[in-house]
Amino acid sequence: MLHSSPHIELLPEHLIDQIKAGEVIERPGNLIKEILENAVDAGSTRLELTIKNNGLDLISLTDNGHGMKHADLPLAFSRHATSKISKFEDLYRLRSFGFRGEALASIAAISKLKCISKDLNSSYASELRIEGGETKFHEERKTNPFDHGTELIIQELFYNTPARLKFIQSQQAEKTFIKKIVFAFILSHPQIEFQIKIDETEKEIYPSQEELKNRINDLFTKGKSSILFSQRFYENNELDLYLIPGSIKAPLKIQNIYINDRFVLDKQLHRVMSNGLTSAFGQDDFHYVAHFYLPPDSIDVNVHPNKTIIKVMEMSKLIGLLSSTIKDIAAKNTMTTNSAHYQFQSGQLLEQSYEVNLPQEKHNYNMEGFFSPHRIPDQDKDQFIWIDSSFLKKIDNRFFAFSATKLLDYYVNRRLSLSSSSIPLLVSEPFSSKGVSLEHISKLNQSGLELEFLGQETIVLRSIPDWMNGFPLRQIVESLIHKKNLLLIQILPTEWSQSTWEEIISFLSIDELISQKIALELGSLLKEKLK
Repeated sequence: MLHSSPHIELLPEHLIDQIKAGEVIERPGNLIKEILENAVDAGSTRLELTIKNNGLDLISLTDNGHGMKHADLPLAFSRHATSKISKFEDLYRLRSFGFRGEALASIAAISKLKCISKDLNSSYASELRIEGGETKFHEERKTNPFDHGTELIIQELFYNTPARLKFIQSQQAEKTFIKKIVFAFILSHPQIEFQIKIDETEKEIYPSQEELKNRINDLFTKGKSSILFSQRFYENNELDLYLIPGSIKAPLKIQNIYINDRFVLDKQLHRVMSNGLTSAFGQDDFHYVAHFYLPPDSIDVNVHPNKTIIKVMEMSKLIGLLSSTIKDIAAKNTMTTNSAHYQFQSGQLLEQSYEVNLPQEKHNYNMEGFFSPHRIPDQDKDQFIWIDSSFLKKIDNRFFAFSATKLLDYYVNRRLSLSSSSIPLLVSEPFSSKGVSLEHISKLNQSGLELEFLGQETIVLRSIPDWMNGFPLRQIVESLIHKKNLLLIQILPTEWSQSTWEEIISFLSIDELISQKIALELGSLLKEKLK
């Protein structure tokens, strides 16, 4: 028996809103994310958030942002009403969080809501009440003329869509997710003061900070432990990475990745982070906060309604930047000790120390500036060793002592006076530009370096002269930028490759180094001592 086709009808608006809410507001934590984004976009410097029963009974947010006019307030809770975009191209130039105009309409459709808002130029505040998508009350009311901001009170979430409650997870799981969302904002907006109260617990206050590192320090270590940090650049991309040992107590395990201050859930980047930490540190038990900053037109944040999943045009660059930054942090934070002299040889750490009594009176050797009292003699004399800032080297069966800092200073200055080809860096290195003139940077750029001012406080290094490859790059460039004497920087010869050493000697010649009092030939008596 054939049946006639049913009529196609347009869904009523309230039902559309309830269906849409299932995409945007899957659980209370998603709702909290949406309203926090709106408060941040409003220019707030103080946020007060209250949550009861994991947000199902009450979510209240008060901010001191710019607020809304009486006529605009109902529009804020209408579908596809927004102040963030006016044409399609604006989606690819976004610098704000909330922009789709769906979240507040979705929230109003599945809760009992009250919103009070006032902008600075209005004499009256505007109060709006909505239940299940239906407006119940909208009037102006007298308030302090100096007050501005918005108070949003959301009660009985999902009261008219009880089927959604079946998908709510356990109380502990929902509470953990809510905390993850809240701390995602606390760790991306240090300039905002957060006051958080969950159920009957005491209110937690996170004062505003000038820099993110200060907020991370307050949250994790209270000044008792160092935080590992590196900032690196590649083309137009920047990464600020903070690592904190997982053994340090925190409100929950923080492993957050941000793109343009937007908290994102990207399995690929988290996997790269885990693999990189394991490779560099032998384990991945870290808290981490990774902030990527990319050109707005290189990402698409419109691929998912809740905007935690975004599309990056050149993900390979982010992966390379993240991997190199982890290695940079590991290289700069190797465990060291000052209690003894150490030398790495064939993968083994040698701790034995020897004392050499130099026969200065009898043979009149001028050893000042070369040796300290304790030595680690090299076993086969074919490898140089470090002794404070000096080392020994055998050349054509003659033994020499070299002052490492004097050698490097002399070599760098000689090289800078000559033209050379450049090697581009895979990831640009940032340096402070405080007190640095454009004229000085231009002069360095003529020597094979490629330095560029990035903002008012940062210079980035994009290329280096070919001869600089093999040295501790950051220390040398830092000294050149700020006109510091290389002799004041402790750069150990163990950080130089064998090819680097050979290039220095072939370029300068041993006779030149002796004439400059950088090298000193050792006599037969001292050679016998070192056998």
